[in-house]
Amino acid sequence: MNAAIVGAGILGKLLAWSLQRAGWQITLIDAGKTQNCSQAAAGLLTPVAELEKNSSLIYQLGIKALQDHWPAILAELPENIYFQNKGSILLSHIRDQAEIQHFMDLVTHKTDVTVRYEALNQKTLTTLEPELTHFQKGYYFPDEGLLDNQTLLSVLEKILETRVTFLKNTEVTAIAPHQITFNNKIHTFDWVFDCRGLGAKSQFSDLRGIRGELIWVYAPDVHITRPIRFMHPRYRLYLAPRVDHIYLLGASEVEAEDYSAISVRSTLELLTALYCLHPKFAEARIIKTTTHCRPTLAHHLPKIKYTQGLMAINGLYRHGFLIAPTLIHDILRYFSVEKPPLHYPTLWEETCYDHSSIE
Repeated sequence: MNAAIVGAGILGKLLAWSLQRAGWQITLIDAGKTQNCSQAAAGLLTPVAELEKNSSLIYQLGIKALQDHWPAILAELPENIYFQNKGSILLSHIRDQAEIQHFMDLVTHKTDVTVRYEALNQKTLTTLEPELTHFQKGYYFPDEGLLDNQTLLSVLEKILETRVTFLKNTEVTAIAPHQITFNNKIHTFDWVFDCRGLGAKSQFSDLRGIRGELIWVYAPDVHITRPIRFMHPRYRLYLAPRVDHIYLLGASEVEAEDYSAISVRSTLELLTALYCLHPKFAEARIIKTTTHCRPTLAHHLPKIKYTQGLMAINGLYRHGFLIAPTLIHDILRYFSVEKPPLHYPTLWEETCYDHSSIE
């Protein structure tokens, strides 16, 4: 079969790669006007942390991706991608212990999942991360990790440039079952996949953007190896370590489709928390800051809408790298010859589109 995939974030790229390997002829189309939100993510694979504000479904999708899908995908790529699944650590100041206890109550009282964790004292904490010496307690979640999502996207793009028809800087003006319109011409396919994120509001009436802000720092005197969540009454700071002493720092979420530069308030709060986490971050160098808006649906859950010839996948919110491989695995099951049952049927919604254009 031949298919058009509109949108080249992590979902579009990974879907194009997966379908091409399954024998499909793929045309991947991306408007390329601005950096997409996939580039602005930190690559955290932290399904336990998402239990605080999300249903256990996100946890299930994420655990499957972290333990099964991502290792298999990365093993097939021609270049090494930084990936580790040796767990994450949850910390807070002593004065904010109520916040960490509230978090633990939320994630451990989900009745349909069993969360693995270990309560840490200062000795066991410094065994995992020797430089975190001024914290008396914390929690360790072994079923979490992270990957270098920017390098991953770059590697996928290089592969797709040689294996599929990749149309960059191309504006799709209309989408319909079996059809897309660009360059003032209608193009026909067996299937069309809409992976446009916030560009697909015509198909998802409750789609909205949630702004996120991220700071990249270089800290050669810091040696933290695992993702760190640092609890605070106003925000949940996360630190995502990369190779060569690069760290990605984030936390902020704003209910607004605002693509402007990072705010002074967020910068001050994030960097103050970073210094409190490890004093040697005081001499770190700020490499860059990024901001973007994540496509979000009701209850922060993704949705796959479909009819014959058209499938729209959206609402990955901040979970794109965490859950995209599992969603795509379910999509591949939908198209398999044997037609096995879908693993996550609650995410699917059959919709009646007419064949008029959906702008």
